[in-house]
Amino acid sequence: MRGVGGVRGGTMAADSTLLLSLVEEFVSGLQDSKAKDAAKGVKDGQFTVLQLVEALGLSLTSSQAPTRARGVQLLSEVLKECYGELTEREVEVLIAFYENRLKDHYVITPPVLQGLRALVSLCTTLPPGSAVSMLRSLFQDVHVQGAYVYLRCLVKLISNGVLLLYFPTELKGLGADFVFGFVQSMDGERDPRNLLLAFQIAKSIIHRGYDLGKFTEELFEVTSCYFPIDFTPPPNDPHGITKEELIQELRGVLTGTPKFAEFLLPLIIEKLDSDVPSAKLDSLQTLTACVSQYEHKDLAEFLEGLWASLRREVFQTSSENVESAGLAALTALTSCLSRSVLNSDSEDSLSSFLDLILKDCKHHLCEPDLKLVWPSAKLLQATCCASNRASHIVTAAVMPSLIDQYNSRTQVRTTTDILMFTEFHMSTFFFSILSFQRITKYTSRTFKPSFSQAFGMYSSVSFSVDEVVLACHSLQRIAEQVEDEEETGRCFHDVIIPRLLSLALQAALQGEQLFMWFPFGLFRVVRMAAQTASRAVSLFLDGDVSFLPDNSFPSHIQLLKQGDSWSQSQMVCLLMGCVCSLPRSVEVPQIDQLLSALEEMSCTCSHQLSYTSAAKCFAGLVNKRPPGQLVLLHSCQKAIFVSNSRDESCSLIVMFLFHLQVAKALLLRYHPLFKTLTDKLFSLLDDTDLGPMAADSFSLLMSDFTDVLNRSCHADVRIMYRQRFFSENSAKLVQGFNAATQEKKSNYLKALSNIVNKLPKQVQVTELPALLSLLLEALTCPDQGVQLSTLSCLEPVLINPPPALIQQLEALVNRLLALLCSPAMNVRIVSLRCIHALSSFPVLPFRARVLRALAKPLDDKKRLVRSEAVQARGEWFLLGSPGGR
Repeated sequence: MRGVGGVRGGTMAADSTLLLSLVEEFVSGLQDSKAKDAAKGVKDGQFTVLQLVEALGLSLTSSQAPTRARGVQLLSEVLKECYGELTEREVEVLIAFYENRLKDHYVITPPVLQGLRALVSLCTTLPPGSAVSMLRSLFQDVHVQGAYVYLRCLVKLISNGVLLLYFPTELKGLGADFVFGFVQSMDGERDPRNLLLAFQIAKSIIHRGYDLGKFTEELFEVTSCYFPIDFTPPPNDPHGITKEELIQELRGVLTGTPKFAEFLLPLIIEKLDSDVPSAKLDSLQTLTACVSQYEHKDLAEFLEGLWASLRREVFQTSSENVESAGLAALTALTSCLSRSVLNSDSEDSLSSFLDLILKDCKHHLCEPDLKLVWPSAKLLQATCCASNRASHIVTAAVMPSLIDQYNSRTQVRTTTDILMFTEFHMSTFFFSILSFQRITKYTSRTFKPSFSQAFGMYSSVSFSVDEVVLACHSLQRIAEQVEDEEETGRCFHDVIIPRLLSLALQAALQGEQLFMWFPFGLFRVVRMAAQTASRAVSLFLDGDVSFLPDNSFPSHIQLLKQGDSWSQSQMVCLLMGCVCSLPRSVEVPQIDQLLSALEEMSCTCSHQLSYTSAAKCFAGLVNKRPPGQLVLLHSCQKAIFVSNSRDESCSLIVMFLFHLQVAKALLLRYHPLFKTLTDKLFSLLDDTDLGPMAADSFSLLMSDFTDVLNRSCHADVRIMYRQRFFSENSAKLVQGFNAATQEKKSNYLKALSNIVNKLPKQVQVTELPALLSLLLEALTCPDQGVQLSTLSCLEPVLINPPPALIQQLEALVNRLLALLCSPAMNVRIVSLRCIHALSSFPVLPFRARVLRALAKPLDDKKRLVRSEAVQARGEWFLLGSPGGR
C-alpha cells in the first residue's frame, strides 16, 4: 500500500509540476500553444480547472496588468475547450472570479469577456441568480462605448444575446433597468456587425414582453437613429452583411410594439420628405408593416400628415416602386382603421380618413382630361381594397358622379376614359365586397343600385366594342372571385346577365361578332340561375325577349333555326354557358324541345362555331339527364351508322363531331348506351374518309374538357372512367389492328397511342407488356402524330421500365435511332429524351452504334434538339468508362 501511495503521490507531484510549467510558459514565455496543452490536461483528468486557478495565483496577483491579463487569458482559453467538464459549484466560483476581474485594469477586460462567454455557453448549468449578477457587472464595470469592435460584440453577445435567450424570467426581474443597460451598451454603435446583433437583441426584448417602462422613448431613439438604413457593404466583405438584412432587422424593432407609434409615425412623415428614393421606399414599407400592429387610436393624431405624404408620393412620384409602396401603405392604413370597434362616444376614424381622401381625389375624377385622374383612381382603388366598409363608402361617393359624367360627356375619348376608370374601380369594389361571407342590408341598399346604374352605361346606344370588352373583362375577374350567395345571384341574374344578353343580341342582329367577350363565369353563380336558364330557353326556342332591358328587338326571333345568319346562330354558345352550368338538381325547362332543336342545329348548320357549340350544349344536357330519361335522337345515328353516301362529306363530318360529343357525355357518366357509340367509333377506323378523324377522336374522349363537361359545371363525371374504358376496349383495338389492311393499320395505332397517352402512369406501366408490340409498331408508322403520341407514352415508362420492355431493347433502340432523322422537331426531341433514359439500362452492346447516331443531332439546326442530343450523348459516352455507369 505504501508503494501504491508513493506512486500516486509522485504522479500528482509530476502533474503539479507540469501545470506550473505550462502556466509559466504561457504567461511569461508568451507561448500561446500551451493553452491547448493545459486544456488537454484538464480533459484527461491530470488536473482540474480550480487547480489551474490556484497555479495561476502569482500571475493573477501580479502588480503588472499585462501579466494578470495573460493569466486570465489562459484560464479563458482552457474554458473554451473543456467547459463541459465543470460542476455547478465550479461555474459559480468562476463567475464570481470573472465578475471581480471586470473591476480590474481595462486590458484584462477582453480575456474576462471571453471566459464569461465560454461559461454562458453552459446555460443549463448556470447557478440560479448568476445571469442577473453577470449582467449587472457587465453594465456597471464595462464601458462599452469606448471599447473596440470585438469587445463591444462580446458584451452584446453575452449580456443580451445568450442570457436573453435562455434566462428571460430572471432578466425580466430586472425590470426597466435591463432595457436601460442595453440602451447604454448600444448607444453610438456604428459597426454593421454589432448593429445587426443589437437590432436582433432589441427585437427580442420587444417581442418577449420585457417591461420598457420609462425607457420606451430611449429604446426607440437609440435604434431609430439608424432609420432609414444607408449602408453599402465594402467589396469582398468577409462578413456578408447586407443592407437588406439591416433594414429588415431594424424594421422588426421599430414596428414591434404600438408603444413606438407616437415616435415612429412622425419620423416616417419626416423621412418621406427626403429626396432619396430608397429612403422613401423604406419609410413606406415600414409604415405598411407597423400599422398591422396598431389600433386606430394609435393613428388618429397623425392621419392628416400621413395622408398628405401618401398623396404626394402617388401624385408626384418619379418611381413606380415608390408609387406601389405608397398604395400598399394606404391599403394597410385603411385596413387598420376599418378594424376599429366603434363606441357611442368614439370618433369614427375611418370615416374621417376617407373624407380626407375623397376631398382630395373625387374632384379629379370629374376632369378626365387632366393627368391626376389616374393617380386619384389608384388611390381610391387602394382604399377600396382595404375592407368591405371602405368599399361601400368610396363607391357610394364616387359612382354617382361617374355616371353623371358619362351621361353628360359627348367626346369619345372622354367617355372611354370614364368607362376605363369605372371598370378599374368596379372590379376592386366587387373583389372587396362580394368575397365576404355575408352581405349586409347596407350592401343591398348601396351596392345593387350603384352597380345597376353603372352597368347601364354599357347598354347605351353609343357603346363601342372596346368599352364593352373593358366591362366584361372586369366582370369575368369578379365572377371568378365572388361567393355564391343570394344577393350576388340576384345582382348577376337580374341586372348583369340580361343587359349582357341584350348587348350580344343587338350585336348579332347588326352582324357583329361580340359574343367572344362574354364573361361566362357569371353563369357559375348558381343562386337564381334557374330563372336565367328558363329565360334563356324561352329566348332561344320561342324568341321571348320580354326580359331584356331596353329591348327594341323584333318579336319571335329564331336563334336555333338553320335559316338565320351565322351571326345569330353563334349565339347558341351563350345558351350553352347558361344551361350547362346548372347543377344536376335544377331542371331545364322544355328540355325535350331544346334537345331536338340543338340536335338539328348540330347536324345541319354549316357554321363551325355554331354547330360545335350546339353539340357541346346537347352533350352537356345529356350528361346530366336522370337515369331513365335519356333518349338519344336518331337522326345523327342514321347519318353516321347507315348513310353510305359520300357526296356530302362536310355534313358527315359535322354529324360525326356531334356523335363524338354525345359519346364523350355518356362516357363520363358511363351510361350503357355509350357501348353502342364506342363500337361505331371503332368501326369507323376502317372508313376511308372518317378513319383518321375517328383515330384522333379517342384523344378527345380521354381528355378533360374545360368548358362544359367538367365538374365545375356540375357534369356527371365518374372516377377512373379512362381506366375502365381502356380495360374494356383495348382488346378490340388489338383485334382490329390484326384484321385491318395495311393502309388502315395506322388508324388503329394512332387510336391506341391516343388512349394510352391519357392513362395514369401506373396504369401505363401495368398494361405496357400486353401492348408493347403494337407501340413498337406505332414507332414505324409514317404518321408523325402517331410517332409523337407513342413516344409520349413510352417516355415516362422508361424511368422505371417493366421487364417486358428490357427484353425488347434492341427493337426499341433501332426504332428510336431511326426517329432521330424525323422532319418533325418534337419527334426528334422526344426520341432523344427516350434514348437518354435508355442509358440507365443494360445497353452497353449498343453504345458504339448509339454514339454514331447521336453525331447528327449534335449539328441539328434547332437549338432544343442540339441541347437534348448533348445530354443524351454525355450519358452514353460514360457507359463502360471508369467512374461511369
